[in-house]
Amino acid sequence: MATSISSFMSQTEAYKTPRVHHTVNELEALKKEPTKVVTSGDVYTSLAIHFKELSQEELINEKIVADTSKQTYVSHSNGTKNEPNRLVVIRDPQNSTNYMTLELSQTRINQLKEKFHGANNFFERDDGVLRLNGEVEGFVAGWVHNINIDRNYAKSDLDGNGLVEGDEAKTLKIGFERQSDYDYIGQKIVKINFNTGENYQELGRTSPSLFADKEAESHVQTNRTATDTHYLQFENSLDKELEHTLKMDEDLDGTISLEEGLRDDFGKDYRQKVIVDMEEFHKDLLEKNSKLNDSTKLQNYSIDTLDIVSKEEEEAFLESMYHDTLEISMLELSKNAYQNDTNISDSMKQLQMQAARNAYLRE
Repeated sequence: MATSISSFMSQTEAYKTPRVHHTVNELEALKKEPTKVVTSGDVYTSLAIHFKELSQEELINEKIVADTSKQTYVSHSNGTKNEPNRLVVIRDPQNSTNYMTLELSQTRINQLKEKFHGANNFFERDDGVLRLNGEVEGFVAGWVHNINIDRNYAKSDLDGNGLVEGDEAKTLKIGFERQSDYDYIGQKIVKINFNTGENYQELGRTSPSLFADKEAESHVQTNRTATDTHYLQFENSLDKELEHTLKMDEDLDGTISLEEGLRDDFGKDYRQKVIVDMEEFHKDLLEKNSKLNDSTKLQNYSIDTLDIVSKEEEEAFLESMYHDTLEISMLELSKNAYQNDTNISDSMKQLQMQAARNAYLRE
C-alpha cells in the first residue's frame, strides 16, 4: 500500500531540478551515501517574561497561599511510588500581583537547576513549596503563557475543571503546517528536508479526523507519523503540558523545534522511520510518473503544505461551490427546457430539488 502524505484541503505537489549540475562521479558518490534527513523550523516559542527578582528577605516575608491539594505522587505499574511531584509557585504571567501553584516532577526541577544558577532562583519555603524566582521564574512563566494563551489551553477548558477533554481539544492551537521536499537521483533518495509553516493553528482544523464520528461509515482511522503529523503529542492540563514542554525543551532555550518535537513524539530513531515512509512514497511516485526516474541528474520533489484554511475561508469556499452548482444547474435546466419544450415551472422544481441535494455544502 502506498504511503499517503497529505493535509487538510491544503496540499500541492510539484518537482523541480536544482540548478547545480553534478558530474557522473559526483552522482555515483551521492547514490552510495546514506539518506540524510534535515529538520528545521520551530513549533512553539515561549514569551520572554521578566519579573523583578526578589531578595532573600523579600522571599522569606512573602505572603503566599499555595494550593497544596494539587500534590501527587508518580506511580509505577509495579505499585511503587517515587517522591511526590514538587509544588512550585510563580507569579501569574497574566497578572503579576497573583500567584500560580504548579506541579513539576523532581526530574524537571533538576533540569531547571542545571540551567539556572542564581543564588535565589530556587527558594525552599517553610510550607514545603518551592518558590521560583529570578530568571527561572520568568522562564517557566513564559512557557505557562505559551500553553495557556498561545496554545489556547485556558479558553479550551470550557467547563473550567482544569482539564481539556473530548471536543474541547478542537480549539487547542497546537497545529502547524508542514513543508517537505527531497532530493533524489532516479530511485535513490539523497536528502529529505522538513520545515514548519504557520503554527498555532486550531487542532480541529489541522486534524479533523481526530474528532470525526467513530461510528460513521466514512470515518477512516489514520496513523500519525513523523512524516506527516500536523501536531505534537499533548497533555490535557496546564501542569502536565508544562512538564511535557520542559521535557521537550531539552536545552531550555524557550523554543520547541520541530526536531525536538518529533524526537520526543516518535523516538530518537524517527529519521529512519521517515526514510522508510519517503522511500515508499517515492517508489509509488515513480510508478505513476516514469519520466521522473532519471538516474543521470539530481532532482527535487516538493510536497508543500499551503496555508491551513480557516473556518471562515472554508465556509466561503463551500458557499461559492454551492452558488456555482446552482448556476450550472440553471443553465443545464434552461437548455433542457428549451430543447425538450419542458414547462419552466417543472424545470424550477428540478432546480429546487438540486439545491436541496447540495444544501450539505453549506452545513
